[in-house]
Amino acid sequence: MGFKEKFKDIAGKVTTTVDKGIKDASDGVQKITEKNRLNKEINQLNNEINDIFLNVGKELYKNSPDSETFSAEFTSIKEKQAKVDGLKKQVNLLDGMLICDACGEAIPQDSRVCNKCGAEVKQPEPVVEQEVVEAETVNVCSVCGEKLQDGAAFCSKCGAKID
Repeated sequence: MGFKEKFKDIAGKVTTTVDKGIKDASDGVQKITEKNRLNKEINQLNNEINDIFLNVGKELYKNSPDSETFSAEFTSIKEKQAKVDGLKKQVNLLDGMLICDACGEAIPQDSRVCNKCGAEVKQPEPVVEQEVVEAETVNVCSVCGEKLQDGAAFCSKCGAKID
């Protein structure tokens, strides 16, 4: 067997090996692609199932809030919801907003009526805090912290009513 024949034989083996490698790689890519597609579909279906469970749980809580079977869970939900509501109120106050008791919409803090539903807005009563300065008691506005004059009915800085 001459050089040319040996070269052709080696080249043929290399070509066969490369073709097999390409086919194996292509098969591997197809498997990975199909596996990813299937996993994506599984995740989508699991998300849909979880959404259904979430909706069922919300309806159960709404329709049977005193259920003995879920009393511990429902008590936990009520406690966490009260905490969420309190935190939202704090955020809204920092933004100069209140939450309408009637419709739950955020409205400007100085509103007398809700601009969404027209309900009368109950203004939160400012709490006057006592601050000790050089052994004397000083009233300060709970809204803005301004020092209040004795007997003041309103804060001279922000206008908040003082009780």
